[in-house]
Amino acid sequence: MDKLIDKNPTVEINTETEHINISKLWNDDTFMCRFPKSVDLKFLNELTFPEEFSAIIHNDSNEIEFIFAPLKSDDNIIGRKFDFNYKSKTFEISYEKSTDRLKTISKSFRETEESDESRYRNLRPFRDFLREDKSPSMKRFFQGRELISFFVKGDLSVIKDSFDFAKCLNFYMSFYDRKSPSIYIHKEKLESESYSEFCHSVNNEFPSHINSVKVEPVLLDLFHIASETKNTRLKYIFYYQVLEYCSYYYLNEGLKRKLNNIVKNPDIINNSNYYSQLLIEEFKDHFKANNDKQKLEKLITENCNYHDIRNDIIINTEYFSKDLKFDGGFKIPALFNDASQAKNPPKDIMKSIIDRVDKIRNVLVHIRESRENKVILPTPKNNNMLIPYLFLLRRLSEIVAIKND
Repeated sequence: MDKLIDKNPTVEINTETEHINISKLWNDDTFMCRFPKSVDLKFLNELTFPEEFSAIIHNDSNEIEFIFAPLKSDDNIIGRKFDFNYKSKTFEISYEKSTDRLKTISKSFRETEESDESRYRNLRPFRDFLREDKSPSMKRFFQGRELISFFVKGDLSVIKDSFDFAKCLNFYMSFYDRKSPSIYIHKEKLESESYSEFCHSVNNEFPSHINSVKVEPVLLDLFHIASETKNTRLKYIFYYQVLEYCSYYYLNEGLKRKLNNIVKNPDIINNSNYYSQLLIEEFKDHFKANNDKQKLEKLITENCNYHDIRNDIIINTEYFSKDLKFDGGFKIPALFNDASQAKNPPKDIMKSIIDRVDKIRNVLVHIRESRENKVILPTPKNNNMLIPYLFLLRRLSEIVAIKND
């Protein structure tokens, strides 16, 4: 099986008395394939197991077999065929019965640990379908079903970027059929930095008593959905929306005091026209001098200080002490000239933080920041690079939500 290892260098082969165990197919260590020695495994030499997909590449027949599911025989997707033109080459796309090669691999499938992300490459339901010792309930479930794969046939050498091909194919299949199954793309692996996440109970015991204050239901819903989603960009937008919601209704303390003084006048009912004019003047001046960015800045600076977020910054000091350049060209300058400033920051540090948090949001929402011709592309590298600012934004939004009234 030298050719198998040449095409799939992560594969590990272990020979026992009666079995051959092959692990790390697809570079996935959540399962192995345990073959009886009586099985002829020469066919494996013709296969490539792409890490990015739950699929097998049949190199001898120039086709990709995406591992799909046991479907009911009358499912109308079985037999669907179409030609797909990509980069001036035509590929034959079809839903057909799975190959004998896939069935042999599926029969040998054995879980070795829990798998959420890789889904065992869809091999588990195939293995269960092919089991001879199926339980009565399993037999009932699989009755009238057959193993179906999704095939892409053609000149595979054209596909230089497999992610682009899959995303493009998914797009067009969804365009014509909203319920169309799509190719599941496993996480694109990259060398990425890891960042630390500060929590208050790291250096101190979890408090024995928490005195809660009323938090707006809308804000609680935003925090909930932000915690539920796994998408970094969406998380960032949801936490920013907490600040947007609070700043929309924001009145600074000076204006509140002036308005209170007006409505406290004992003759306000008798002189309503006069006091109405005073209120209009106060609001006119307030909104004239307060655009969304200014209101956001005042909201945060009146409710938070650097001490509130100091630990969230110090825990990733190196990150905040260097200029950041995202895929797409968008740049964020360093918060500090050197790491020592994180403990003794410049006086305008909160303004600098708010400016960067706001600019990142603008690029994520509008793709381009209004003053920049640069973007933050939706790449795994960029999603990872956003994480420390996401942690910082979350802390700011939590503090504002607690103090919002």
